[in-house]
Amino acid sequence: MSLFNVCTWWSTQCPDSGEHYDVASLLCARFGLETQEKDYIIVGSQTGQLSIYYPHGKGYEATDLMLETQMSGPILGLYAGKFSGNVGNQNAQQLGVLQPNAIVIYNVQAVNGLSEHGSQLRLQLVVEHKFQRVAFSLCQGHFGQVKGREFYCIVHLDGTLTFYEQDGICYECRFPGQRALPAPVVYCQRTDSFYRFSATWFLQCYSYQDLSHSLISKSSYQPTWTQSIGEGIMDMRVVQVKDNCSNILILGEHNFISLDDNGRLNFMLKLDYAPKCFYSFVVGYYWEPGARLITAIISDSSKMHLYEEANIIWAAQYQSHATAPVAIQRSNVNDLPGAIVTLGPKGLLEVGYLGAEPYQFQVKPLNIEELSFAQAHKELQQLEDEIKEAVDVRDMDALNQQAADQVRLHFSIESKIADEDLDTLLMDVPADVAVKELPSAKGLLRFKIKAELTELQLVIHTPDGVRCSQDTFSMIDVPAGLSREIKLDFYISELLHIYTTKVQVVASFVSPRGIPRVIQQSSYLPLTMFYRMCQPQKAAGIKLTYTITSRHVQPKLSNFFHEFLEDHSESQALGLQLLCPGHEKLNEIITIVAAKNSNRLRIQSDYIETFGMILERIVETTLKQDTAKGHLRMDKKKPKRGILNRCVERIVAVPFIPSEPILHRVDAHHQTQQNIRKQTEQLEELWQQFKTLQRQLQELTESEPKEALTMQIETNYDQLILEGDKLVEIRRDERRQRSDVNCSIALAKWIIHALNLEERVVNVVNSVLSVPIEDWTELCWEESMAPGIDMLHHFGPLTRSKSTSTHGLLDANSGTKDTFDYTRFRRHFASLFDRIVRLATASSSSSAAAGADSSQVGEKSVEGMASKPVDEIANMQNMLADASVRPIGKLKTNMSSSLEAVEDDEEYDEDDLHEEPGYRKNYGPTDDSQKSGKDGKSRSEWVNEDFELPTTEELFSDLGIWW
Repeated sequence: MSLFNVCTWWSTQCPDSGEHYDVASLLCARFGLETQEKDYIIVGSQTGQLSIYYPHGKGYEATDLMLETQMSGPILGLYAGKFSGNVGNQNAQQLGVLQPNAIVIYNVQAVNGLSEHGSQLRLQLVVEHKFQRVAFSLCQGHFGQVKGREFYCIVHLDGTLTFYEQDGICYECRFPGQRALPAPVVYCQRTDSFYRFSATWFLQCYSYQDLSHSLISKSSYQPTWTQSIGEGIMDMRVVQVKDNCSNILILGEHNFISLDDNGRLNFMLKLDYAPKCFYSFVVGYYWEPGARLITAIISDSSKMHLYEEANIIWAAQYQSHATAPVAIQRSNVNDLPGAIVTLGPKGLLEVGYLGAEPYQFQVKPLNIEELSFAQAHKELQQLEDEIKEAVDVRDMDALNQQAADQVRLHFSIESKIADEDLDTLLMDVPADVAVKELPSAKGLLRFKIKAELTELQLVIHTPDGVRCSQDTFSMIDVPAGLSREIKLDFYISELLHIYTTKVQVVASFVSPRGIPRVIQQSSYLPLTMFYRMCQPQKAAGIKLTYTITSRHVQPKLSNFFHEFLEDHSESQALGLQLLCPGHEKLNEIITIVAAKNSNRLRIQSDYIETFGMILERIVETTLKQDTAKGHLRMDKKKPKRGILNRCVERIVAVPFIPSEPILHRVDAHHQTQQNIRKQTEQLEELWQQFKTLQRQLQELTESEPKEALTMQIETNYDQLILEGDKLVEIRRDERRQRSDVNCSIALAKWIIHALNLEERVVNVVNSVLSVPIEDWTELCWEESMAPGIDMLHHFGPLTRSKSTSTHGLLDANSGTKDTFDYTRFRRHFASLFDRIVRLATASSSSSAAAGADSSQVGEKSVEGMASKPVDEIANMQNMLADASVRPIGKLKTNMSSSLEAVEDDEEYDEDDLHEEPGYRKNYGPTDDSQKSGKDGKSRSEWVNEDFELPTTEELFSDLGIWW
């Protein structure tokens, strides 16, 4: 016998005394009939008996029964909400009665009584919807996050959902996968999602947008997230406890489970009794920090258990119930706020409150201890040290090293391709990729935990078009000393142009003190996954030249492409063909040629998409081998003003950027974005027409003809399907073109990375030209890139303006254009590449000329060389140059305005590599009337009055707002 009991304050027996009640037979709600209104108690039985009670005080009176009627069919559930928009009172709610074959919506109206008989209620029919299928339950809410009205959907026994809006529109949808068991479906307003319990005991989340558009687009949709429950459930509710999160509370057969609206488990409470029903509510307001989640669970022994989160705070026994209640609600009735309303299986309705017999109260003795200031100061110092350790980021190297010591991470990818497991991988790739039988690669991920962690997550980032067999790995409560080894498979999943072979592993973890840390490692996929050897080409439209300036790196093709050539191979030319081109009828071939008598490499191809991975391999291999020989790492030195790009100590590129092919890919991508927006607007217009026609069909009476309107609806529906298929096809083209733009931007970045420019300039341009590119619903990549390109166009060393009034330029251009101007963006984009090439060409020519002059002076006299002034940038180049590396000669600048490809000689020789790469393009007049300076050099806007390169201060005169 329990010491604490649920005290009865009001009780009555419903008209139907049989066992015809369940959890959906009880409802406590208000209908907005008066200003100081309290809750009405509505009870409906499965025999059709509907009763409405309004307790006026302690103990049941005859006037408490406001309405009693017999419905035409069994009552499966009772619901209250703003189901009709034609009510003048904003606080008024309607009563929804769910029957097996219909849903009936009533307006509850008050009828004033005469003398002592009291007031009564009556039901006014608003709308009745008939079903073709048998109903199971009803789900209501502000679907689509609308305000001021509520929609509802009917859950049928076969898993079908029928949605109803206030204006009479209804549509059906089915959940994907297995057939659903009869289980409740609940709605979360914060995320605009539905939660459904599947036949496999999984809780699945579906967005309302996917459900509402599933019939229109006829596209397959998957749940947003899925969480295993592991047992059957009895009831489910959604309660918002915090401002940024809602809780999904599930009463299972043996457990009480709480999840947040993102599918993360809050707690799982093991019950040592058989539950019957439950009810959860929030004490306080959810936006306040002190809000408490309280749950009342009724057991099969008529005992109520009260929990705060997962902790039990009270238990009380029902003495009046011979059998356990089947439904429980919390209500505010007259003279008793926060009452507990229960309904028994035979119709015993009871309003009670928590009490104790006998009442015992003892005051706890006060625990007064003497305060030790020394001990308090020591504890305060420990807390300050912990806070400082968590938030002090002044020494990032020490923090990164500490994080690397806590989690030892090792990630590697085999250089040899694997074909034996290809049959198992075909299950995850589309048919058009599977038929090509493309190679795959194997990787190995090892990690060892040195310190205890509360959370650990590993994420593997692969480029678009490449998929990993396991891209995420999560753990909680990780003990120290744990070590794991994960075998990975990498394979091509889409026929896209891939701009990089880099695969990155990001490990994020949280210490027991709540300190988050992130470490990352990377490795590179073998080129044999994407290329195969072929015959080299002698002619190509795009030619790039790199010079290996490091004495520690041998300029041999076998040194860079060991997958295709053996170590002792002396081959001077290598041809590679892409295995997964964007257009299957084209053979996208790239040729790499090594010079016989110099350290130069030429890379040439007709397709710009083939360069990204090859240039990445050449530059990264050069930097890696040079660093391994004892040179300092480039990232250990912070770039200072006036310091040249340190990459030219290892490898330097000829100043040429194929801007026209890059802009051609950007034009195609922008045009596709415009087509997507137009197609989306057209679909939206057709969808509005479709809804209008449906409303007109609903408003027609039975006597009016419907054939013409039905034909219009069918035609509009067919057009919707057709336009939706077009949008899907445009989306596929957008993905292919996005990958092409990624390859183009990656090509420009690898060229700029090895140009003879100031390192600060290289870093800024590469940070603006970031890959991979992203497109959003309201903002395409071009629109997001426009501010960065515009700032590079107006400020810094790449601008033509010599004005130092930075704020004036900002104010002048801040409000000139409200919309995106693609022509202006394209012009600035092309001008950016043009100025980079000209600045790099001028720097390379000046450095080579200064090096030649200094060598001649050195032969005459060392003292004379010290007495002559030396250019700043040329002096820096001489300091960085290595004595064993031959100087870079001045490049010929023979370019014409026509975009005509340079013709090659018949053989690969040294003269072919010294030709000017790329397209011929002339900048400015070339006739004899051109103005010349003292030394015969043409006057340029990049040269000052003394015919010297601008100093560092002149280059960065306008970059004060950036660095």
